[in-house]
Amino acid sequence: MKYTICELFAGVGGFRVGFEKSSSDWKTVWANQWEPSKKVQYAFECYKSHFETSGGINEFSNMDISKVPEEHIPKHTILVGGFPCQDYSVASTGAKGIQGKKGVLWWEIERILEAKRPPFVLLENVDRLLKSPSTQRGRDFGIIINCLAKLGYAVEWRVINAAEYGFQQRRRRTFIFAVHNTTNYYKELENQSVYEELQNLGFFSSILMWKLFQVKQ
Repeated sequence: MKYTICELFAGVGGFRVGFEKSSSDWKTVWANQWEPSKKVQYAFECYKSHFETSGGINEFSNMDISKVPEEHIPKHTILVGGFPCQDYSVASTGAKGIQGKKGVLWWEIERILEAKRPPFVLLENVDRLLKSPSTQRGRDFGIIINCLAKLGYAVEWRVINAAEYGFQQRRRRTFIFAVHNTTNYYKELENQSVYEELQNLGFFSSILMWKLFQVKQ
């Protein structure tokens, strides 16, 4: 399997840096960063200055993702992205969730996943995604999980607080990891109990070393 990355809503390249620093085998084959209503695309210019020579950038990289044809996105092993959080965030007054101006960008992720079906997906958003929208809590997260399931993905998720891993900021974020049912990874998990997957063998439990604390009677 090739270790290739497609980075959506790339910002200044946080996901890319993490993957490529973890192993030289990872290569970003395409990225997209575009901020609407901005004359100067600061984030993309920063991304471009750091990564232009190492690939993953073309004429579609600084374009509204909804206008990028699927055929111009290369095949990839993993799709990553921190999709816009404003419509899910508690800090945003009148946030409309997945129906909001930026919340609807989830459907662009789904569109690309349906066309490309990468083996793996890793997404990030605010912790309040789990409760969005305030008038119908849990609806948006349920829609996202259901969309992934319909495309053939098994999903694991965690809310991770950066402060619990040595960082000087209480930054709680929801991470979603999905694996397609055509992969060997998926087939291996099928042979495990849900308990083993959540506590020991799953993506997050194996990396973050979750521990089960039993209350003494």
